[in-house]
Amino acid sequence: MEQAQIERKGKSKKEEASFFDIFVSFTKMGAVLIGGGYALLPLLEREIVNRRKWAKSEEMLDLYALAQLLPGVIAINTAMLVGNRLRGWKGTIVSSFGLILVPFILIVSYAAAYGYLKDISLFSRALAGVQAAIAGMILALGYEMVRKTRKYALAFLASIVVLLFNVSFIWIILAVVLFAFALHLWRFWRK
Repeated sequence: MEQAQIERKGKSKKEEASFFDIFVSFTKMGAVLIGGGYALLPLLEREIVNRRKWAKSEEMLDLYALAQLLPGVIAINTAMLVGNRLRGWKGTIVSSFGLILVPFILIVSYAAAYGYLKDISLFSRALAGVQAAIAGMILALGYEMVRKTRKYALAFLASIVVLLFNVSFIWIILAVVLFAFALHLWRFWRK
């Protein structure tokens, strides 16, 4: 009995994540996921880091970055990475299914009802209000990411340049590569 208590105390929060808990957490996030994959990021931060304590904020930032590198939708990529981190490949399946279940049902329902709702002005105004809320959530997350770690400041600055000055991402990427190369050469030369 005493040995079992010692082993239970030694388990991390990551190991305590049951498949049911993972499914419920991602289903809740999927239920309010309106506005695209980036809208999921503040929800993940609150649920995975703050509430469940399955990961640290720095780990989530790394998972966000890795999810952007993978082909596909960032929301699904992030859910898959978190699920895999928590419970391996089975966690990947559970988190992904939980995330897409409610949106799938809503999209099918919305598609069936859109023909009837598109002419209702209240419906159109509600969708416009949701878009504004999503934009605010994404800006708040960007601010938090920059505040917590400076390594994302350049990405945040690049996003601002693209949004304000309508510069192509290709030019931003080339500029960052050239800047990083020049910085590396300067540090090498200084030594």
